[in-house]
Amino acid sequence: MIALDRQRRIVLLNLAAESMLGCSRRIALGQPIDKICPLPESLVSQIADVLLNRQTLITRQLQIPTRNLQTAVVDCIVSPMENNTPETTEPLVLLELIDIDRQHKIAQERALLEQQERSQRMLRGVAHEVLNPLGGIRGAAQLLEQELGRSKLTEYTGLLIKEADRLQNLMQKMLGPNKRPEISSNNIHEILNYVSQLLLTDNPGNIKTKTDYDPSIPQLLCDREKLIQVFINLLSNALHALSETQSSASDNTPLVTLRTRVERNQTIRGQIKRLICKVQVIDNGPGLDPELKDTLFFPLVSGRPNGTGLGLSIAQSLVVQHGGLIECHSEPGRTVFEVTLPIEEPQS
Repeated sequence: MIALDRQRRIVLLNLAAESMLGCSRRIALGQPIDKICPLPESLVSQIADVLLNRQTLITRQLQIPTRNLQTAVVDCIVSPMENNTPETTEPLVLLELIDIDRQHKIAQERALLEQQERSQRMLRGVAHEVLNPLGGIRGAAQLLEQELGRSKLTEYTGLLIKEADRLQNLMQKMLGPNKRPEISSNNIHEILNYVSQLLLTDNPGNIKTKTDYDPSIPQLLCDREKLIQVFINLLSNALHALSETQSSASDNTPLVTLRTRVERNQTIRGQIKRLICKVQVIDNGPGLDPELKDTLFFPLVSGRPNGTGLGLSIAQSLVVQHGGLIECHSEPGRTVFEVTLPIEEPQS
């Protein structure tokens, strides 16, 4: 909610408006709203009409630019407001901005988590069913190898044991992480720099890297090793996509950007968090296959010919263990994997 006077100066705004506009009350009060976010002409006309006629007007799906270079899609109610301040009796106008993007995002998050949980339950059931006879097959192959002694046929029993071990390893990965996070205080930028140094030492070709860090992000209470695994997966996927772009003789210089931001009063998995950390791994590659977008985090789904399809599924599980979520937005020339993590305050 934002209240304006006749000159469209901000008289009051609530916490939700501060979060949406990316501007604190201290900075915004007394400022013309157009300095904070340029209003569409249609909304400027409506404000003038309401001040003149004192009747409420409603606009659906209005795009409001914000200070963090994003656009909020809102339903806007413009209504007259009584002025109870002693300094002036000048009439005010109240803007109620209902963030429909946020409602849509909450629904998307819920659907993504439900899909992830269903697929994980199904795969755990399949993995358990496969692991039981697999152990028997391996044991029988070992016994047969002992009976065969020095026979050349042990080459085949050795192959059986090797393949049984490979399948067992795959099944264990399908079961997902089975250890609880070992929580400690960590700097997210130290984790990202470590992963960058690890992967970019072997940087293929002339792929450029860029960091856009928010230095105000406080320490995260997280499992450092698990988050390293998450970002190794995301960054290696970006590098792989860009190495394919190079081989297709693209005119754009391949670029990976690591971007961090802290945000306030945001919803993660249906719960409002006072502070959250957002980490984006952005590449300017060809984008994802549209057919993969809805199943990207499902186990055994991969865009690579030789991929297992377990990396993103495991990464999502690790981030969910931290109370967060990974989302993906992709179009040709820009793919963003966004990791959202709550910033929990240490217990005193």
